[in-house]
Amino acid sequence: MLTCKNFVYVFILITVTACKTSPTNDGATISEAPLAVTANSQSTISDTSVSQTSEVQQSVVSSAGTGSGLDADITTYKVMPGDFNLYPRETNGWDESGWSIITPSEDSRLIYVSFSSGDDETAEFYLPRDLNDVKNPGPIKPFKTIEAANVHARGGFPDWILLRQGDAWEVHDLIHVKTGRSVTERLVVTSYGQSGERPIIKSDAIEAFRIWSNRYYIAITGIAFYAYKRDPNSPDFAGWGKTTDSNGVRFYSPEGTTMGTVLLEDNDFNYFSKGISITGGGDVIDTVIRRNIIRNSYSELAHSQGIYAAYASVLLEENIFDHNGWYKNQIGTGNGKSEGQATMFNHNTYFSESFNTIFRKNIFLRSSSIQNKWAANSDKITGVDTVRSKNLLMEDNLYVGGEIAISAGGNRDHGTGFRWKNVNIVNNVMLAIGRDQPTNRALGWYIDSSDWQGGNICGNYLLHNDNPVVTNLTGIELDGHSSNIKVSDNLIHGLIKTQAGDAFGAITIDSAPKSNISVTNNRLQLAGSQMRVLVSEQISEVEFSDNSYYSSVDSSLWFRSGGVDYDLADWALVAGDGSSVANEQVFLNPQRNFESYLSSIGLNDNIDSFMEAIVSQNKSTWGQELTAKAIIAYIRNGYGGSVCSEKGIELLSNGR
Repeated sequence: MLTCKNFVYVFILITVTACKTSPTNDGATISEAPLAVTANSQSTISDTSVSQTSEVQQSVVSSAGTGSGLDADITTYKVMPGDFNLYPRETNGWDESGWSIITPSEDSRLIYVSFSSGDDETAEFYLPRDLNDVKNPGPIKPFKTIEAANVHARGGFPDWILLRQGDAWEVHDLIHVKTGRSVTERLVVTSYGQSGERPIIKSDAIEAFRIWSNRYYIAITGIAFYAYKRDPNSPDFAGWGKTTDSNGVRFYSPEGTTMGTVLLEDNDFNYFSKGISITGGGDVIDTVIRRNIIRNSYSELAHSQGIYAAYASVLLEENIFDHNGWYKNQIGTGNGKSEGQATMFNHNTYFSESFNTIFRKNIFLRSSSIQNKWAANSDKITGVDTVRSKNLLMEDNLYVGGEIAISAGGNRDHGTGFRWKNVNIVNNVMLAIGRDQPTNRALGWYIDSSDWQGGNICGNYLLHNDNPVVTNLTGIELDGHSSNIKVSDNLIHGLIKTQAGDAFGAITIDSAPKSNISVTNNRLQLAGSQMRVLVSEQISEVEFSDNSYYSSVDSSLWFRSGGVDYDLADWALVAGDGSSVANEQVFLNPQRNFESYLSSIGLNDNIDSFMEAIVSQNKSTWGQELTAKAIIAYIRNGYGGSVCSEKGIELLSNGR
């Protein structure tokens, strides 16, 4: 192995000039590290060397951030909100299974860490040309602790910290993740080795990893983050009443700043109060969170989410969320937190004041309350509603359980106008909403919208409410000030109510001001249910057409508006709905559900079995059969396979 190690102690200047240099953006040169340098040597190359960011050919978003602890002098952050820098659009691409291929730069420091064989005193770091295979480097001298390795990662450089697969570390202080060089040259935290097992960071810190103000160009891949003292099944469990809150990865962007370009891929977040948290009041953009597992979040002290994000533009893709916001069912009828009880404030995802954000091909299971909660809080002082969240797309996701699948309706609302713009809920499959009752409420809401200025609810399958105790049940609800919304091509089937009630139907539209609303080409099929097909307090501003209606409730109660019940003939007259029909449709395999899919691929028919399979697989064993795409295709094919026919539904990239 060729190194410059022997020159470090005596001929420092020779070492710096003998090893190659790398040009910066302005044509200057920065000296590289030797090919291998001992951890305790006095290299002339600072671990906080400064490099200007490379030019990214995108619109400029200026960052005025002056937060402490910056690793690089980055005064202008160049990226377009909503234009996510996926690796396929860069130089490396994806492998055949869809994993990001990330390669080091010529001057990247490769800093290996092994708890089982490392030594902080004798450790060396390397350059790519010093090794035949970065992920399987052969004989090396790794660090033992992540903290010691992180000291040698330079802010503003594409340095790598690689944790040995199969090893585990107890970490008691948060670890600051540093800044990379550019979109294509990121600071990387990942794994190495051949076991296929994610290295485990067993953290009892307030945050395992912190991405603080003005940190950019980061990739964290293939790591298991485990809040081991919060796991009630662990011998290290701190005990009820002693579980402090902890985040797996926390982003912090102070108000008035912009940061981002972070990839989180193939990580496992387990037993934190929040698996991932994005806070601070500033914008966090170009954040790609894909193929991670986020599970078992709970809190005894405050609210708990799988992911919490505010003022963020995020691509959330192909992740698995399970059992977030709670450890055990609510004991009574309130919101007690002791022993990690489920409350109405805890969810799989909670995104507030979001913009240019995509949820695609994720699986959401067993949330405390809401699977996807979106919040848009109007100003307290003015008492006037304004658009606070916009350009949101939820597409091809699978939802099982929870009290509400999607709510884009909270929180602070003065009842004066729009709070959302361009929200699109497209081609999702929702099963058994209301099944688990973690908070002891009889609540099963599939899609809840309020105060939208433009959007589509299209091609979704709302299926199989299978808990007869759940009586507060609704399919699609449009509330508040709403305009320019299309509700089309949706299938609602198997939502079982034992009595009609007055307030809710398969589709419900309230009395607040509406304009240019269309409800068309939907299949509202409620055989075996006493649910009304439509409850609409607005008729003149809503177009109803080409829908297929059926319910087992008396036909005179199918429709309701202004306190008056209608059958289809009278409804056609008062609502102008002359092209819709009463038709009980027969489906090929309407009994298909999540559990029957698991049986079809040889797993036990329960979510625990599915999660065991998810956690045990790795990149080399990863397959399509456990993805939202495969499960959704199986469900849809039982009903004919139809999808949204609307064209041009997309995320608009025009920032906040």
